[in-house]
Amino acid sequence: RRFIMKKILLILVMLSTGYAFSQSMPPTFPVEMYYGCTYEKGKDIEDMMKVGEEWREWQEENDPVGRENYNAWIFTADFAGASSHGTSMWFGVANNWENFTKSHFNWVRNGADMSKKFEKVMGPSNCLGHLMGVMFPTRQAEGWEPVDIRPVFTSLCTAKENTSLMDFNSAYSKMNAFLDAGGMSDKVAMFNIFPVAGQTSDYDFATMMVLRDDDAMGELATLMSTGGAAMQSSLFEPLQECTQNSLMLSSPLPGNTSFN
Repeated sequence: RRFIMKKILLILVMLSTGYAFSQSMPPTFPVEMYYGCTYEKGKDIEDMMKVGEEWREWQEENDPVGRENYNAWIFTADFAGASSHGTSMWFGVANNWENFTKSHFNWVRNGADMSKKFEKVMGPSNCLGHLMGVMFPTRQAEGWEPVDIRPVFTSLCTAKENTSLMDFNSAYSKMNAFLDAGGMSDKVAMFNIFPVAGQTSDYDFATMMVLRDDDAMGELATLMSTGGAAMQSSLFEPLQECTQNSLMLSSPLPGNTSFN
């Protein structure tokens, strides 16, 4: 019970922090992750994209909310320091909870044949777990064009005791101002994801930093190596402890309508 209350309080604090940034409640999104996944022998991401294209066609014909309300990416481990990442991860985002639940239960009831096609490449039985969470932005970016791969930095974090709304608000505001001053405006987006169900390790939230493209990652690396990393540590180490810091490569499934 105490654990659940801590989760609720953390979500309220972080959502309120986002509110302080934007002066209006930031959009929140339901997400699902099949994580710790491995491919069937002889299969790879190219096979996954082919099945993904078939799934998009299935969506168009069978999903009550249609393809435009649910976007999905395959995350491939690049520099990943934890076995829970496996080889790959399915990362799906819906535009609201109503569409998420309609789409999910339609899949549960009617997606068996399509699911068998995924199982031949990489399906739920190839993964450690299936997580549902709530995602909200701590830094937003707009106007991105579609690319085949985006770098994504991820961490699993636990908030330290006695951290406050104002602590997180101050830290994110200063970090975002630093990134803007360093030329990273609209080149990096950041999100926090709170697990709701399907969590198999003990953490409060996952952080995700998405780079617009390869060049943006190079610019960020230069910025972080010339004072950014020290600043980030000074701002966030007093507030949270993070592990499993990894670099993933994000590839959009065919038919995505969002490119972040």
